[in-house]
Amino acid sequence: MIDISFISQEQTLFEGQAKMVVMDGKEGQLGVVKGHSPLLAILKPGPVRMITDDNEEVFFTNGGFAEVQPDHITILVDSALRADDLDEAKILKAKEEAEKLLKDKKDQKEFAEASSQLTQSLSQLRAIEALKKNIKLKK
Repeated sequence: MIDISFISQEQTLFEGQAKMVVMDGKEGQLGVVKGHSPLLAILKPGPVRMITDDNEEVFFTNGGFAEVQPDHITILVDSALRADDLDEAKILKAKEEAEKLLKDKKDQKEFAEASSQLTQSLSQLRAIEALKKNIKLKK
């Protein structure tokens, strides 16, 4: 088991141990277990999963940093939400609106905002999918 400190600006989101932590790094998906080589990683928006013996905690984060040591991982993010607190219908609506704005391409600012919203919506949907997959595995 690896010790984990998962911290946002507002609060400690998870403090404990897990068999594995899975997150989206800038260079690709990372899976971290006890004994991992030291590493400092930039995190992309997406799910962060803490897998324990009998449970899986899934969070959505807008990105951040992870410091990995052989027996401890510290994850620092601006903000994060538990995946089960995300509203899938609202996210799907935001995704559709962003896709429509991208098709319209009015100006560069609107295009950049729509692109950012689309990226965030897709990342949140991935977090929800990870949570749904975990629920199906438990049944």
